[in-house]
Amino acid sequence: MSKNSGRSICFNKVTSIVCILVLLLMTVGCGTAAQPTTVATQAVVPTSAPPTSTDTPAPTETPLPTNTPVPTDTPTPLPTDTATPDLKATDAFIATRAASQMIENIKAQLTEFGFSPDVGKFGWAQTDTETITLATYGDYFYSPFAEDVTATDFILRSDVTWKTDGLVMCGFMFRSEPNFDTGAQYSFLYLRISGLPAWDIEYWDNGEFLSNVTDIKFSSAIDMDNGATNNLILAAEGNKFTLFINGDRVGSFFDWSTKRSDGLFAFQGSQEKGPSTCVFNNTWVWLLK
Repeated sequence: MSKNSGRSICFNKVTSIVCILVLLLMTVGCGTAAQPTTVATQAVVPTSAPPTSTDTPAPTETPLPTNTPVPTDTPTPLPTDTATPDLKATDAFIATRAASQMIENIKAQLTEFGFSPDVGKFGWAQTDTETITLATYGDYFYSPFAEDVTATDFILRSDVTWKTDGLVMCGFMFRSEPNFDTGAQYSFLYLRISGLPAWDIEYWDNGEFLSNVTDIKFSSAIDMDNGATNNLILAAEGNKFTLFINGDRVGSFFDWSTKRSDGLFAFQGSQEKGPSTCVFNNTWVWLLK
């Protein structure tokens, strides 16, 4: 066995409030008046009047200085912040929003198939297409998924597209021990061969088929066309397994021995004739407990 892979944010108060306050300077000047002089003559009538005193003009006042205008404050514009995008935060937001939308879509599908979205929690969802390519007779490959999830009771959903010139089987391993090659696990497979839309749930251990939980079942709900996509939903609750194919509930089946109560998941494919592929998309796991 081998594992195929396909996995992917002054103000400067030049406040120079230069209040230039110049003290008022006043310069005051003073003057004195001259006294008249009398000249005596012999019985002579003075020919002219004695000179009269003249006042020295008062000095004019020096005008008071006008106040120098106080400069108005001219605020220096604050630098505008240039937003630097936080790319990690942006990616996280987008991823969170996408995850939230995805969970809402899963809840809507649970409701559509009669399961309560209030029971359980999100476990895992596929983001990249997984393709198992089978080239020669007897090829068998598997590819683990939801590798961090160990599930007990769950609902598993996937769109599975097959293409073959002969007989191909596509499906899942679930509740598997960590070693898919030698460990014990349940196996769901459905096969395409003209006129035979068959499926079953089996139990394997140490790479060997031990028992058939459901016996081989047939369902007209399976689209047998080459290149067709079948929507599969498998619900595992204790020893009860319920299967939906393309929206049709094909039944509930019980493993009374309850061989495996929890474990891991893997996509799987095998073929008996001709080059074939099993392509898995839109797969998710909802954990019931």
